Amino acid sequence: MMTGRLLRVLIVLINTLGLLGFLAWLVYSRERIFYTQEGVLYFLPCIPFFFVYFYVFRSPPPEEDTDWGSDHS
Repeated sequence: MMTGRLLRVLIVLINTLGLLGFLAWLVYSRERIFYTQEGVLYFLPCIPFFFVYFYVFRSPPPEEDTDWGSDHS
């Protein structure tokens, strides 16, 4: 089980570095994206980063009852 947790931490770390890198690129680019309506298009690539966070931090699925008993023949 440790491998799954390590993989989850690695994915979150890489995702966070990618998101921070993209936001740093937006901040330090020479374009003024906040002064036009088209500037919001620069933030669209941030959406997949949040989907990764939602996938990694989702709650585990409920366990199903697999007791088949004698009712099923």
